Amino acid sequence: MLLIYLLGQDVAYTETGHALITNIAPLEGTGTTYRTHYESYDNIIKHHCQVYAIDQELVKLVIEKESEFNPRAVSKSGAIGLMQLMPKTAKILGVKDPYNPWENVKGGVKYLRNLFDMFDGDLELVLAAYHAGPSLVKRLNRVPSIPATMEYVDYILSRYGPARKKNPIYCSFTEEGTLLFTNLPK
Repeated sequence: MLLIYLLGQDVAYTETGHALITNIAPLEGTGTTYRTHYESYDNIIKHHCQVYAIDQELVKLVIEKESEFNPRAVSKSGAIGLMQLMPKTAKILGVKDPYNPWENVKGGVKYLRNLFDMFDGDLELVLAAYHAGPSLVKRLNRVPSIPATMEYVDYILSRYGPARKKNPIYCSFTEEGTLLFTNLPK
């Protein structure tokens, strides 16, 4: 039963209040309402993050930004699933069914581990490579000047706990009495 719950992507509640765990899209007009349980992915994320030594908070932010926790998401460029794996990348990572949350998260977390190793733990470059591809980031050795990639990196870094802790915001007053917020210490 636990395996069914872990593989189930949606929980449907019938009119009588019974819960149905499924990975099948709802049919129109069935009287059943579906809603995704983000918490149902916690165990999957936790497991793979422990295996590959990646922070769960980071993976959840990546999933949130990539697919909004929709296991059936497909991007304009063809990226698939929770962590939006490109089909070629998914195949290299051993992901047979990129729509399967277990496989998709495993592949995405494994890919993040590879990128952390490739970029010596530089989170900014890791995120840029996850979004724009590692070869471009490796060649430039910086975040590419692609607006979508810069926005992606900024979005995750601004919400990620350890990154926020490394760059605290300092508040002070200038000589003129203007309130100043900065990430540079006094």
